[in-house]
Amino acid sequence: MKLAHWLLAGLFATASVCAQDVNAQNIQMRYSTLYGKLKQNVKQGHDDVRIAFYLLNQKDGEVCTVHKGWMQKEEHYEELVIPADDELAVPIDSNLRQANPDVTFVIDDGITCDVSMQVIANKQYGQSVSQSDVASLVPQMDNLLSDLGGMFSSWFMPEVGGVVVHFADGVTKPLQISSGKAINVENRKAIIKLVELSQGDVVTFPAEALKVTPWIQR
Repeated sequence: MKLAHWLLAGLFATASVCAQDVNAQNIQMRYSTLYGKLKQNVKQGHDDVRIAFYLLNQKDGEVCTVHKGWMQKEEHYEELVIPADDELAVPIDSNLRQANPDVTFVIDDGITCDVSMQVIANKQYGQSVSQSDVASLVPQMDNLLSDLGGMFSSWFMPEVGGVVVHFADGVTKPLQISSGKAINVENRKAIIKLVELSQGDVVTFPAEALKVTPWIQR
């Protein structure tokens, strides 16, 4: 779920692109730009979910592949670990905030990618999720989105009503609910609505899930 543009204005204002070689380009930003939102992850009340940043291709909205990442401040250099879902993962540290190093991510050349902030589940659910898991995630995702939106967010932000399960390319088979129902996968995503699950239900995936994000009721 890509959040409202006003939440991301600071990111777009500070992100810059410079060429690395003929096949790749560097996306650069300051650590403080990410820390300003990531510090929400250490607050209590949503221990099972967090804010995550991704680069999305302007052309199709798909997550851009990140080949490498690092932080650098003068002679200090630290390489970043890039997870399988290409999250822009950086440590949350107030000392780093004061040092404010440059953060660089390497992506393919010839594409334009925008920074997107998403709320995701911390846990890797593998190939199944239970009704109790979804029931626990929904209010935590709702709380975190409300914290991001500020004191007036409850006036205009729809409530989280379930989760979206994201898969790798090529996954098309439906999810199977233990009660006998199925949930279709469309564009590598499947929506699990909490109201459609009964207590004790388990939803089995056709493949490992890359990430789990909120489903917002429209």
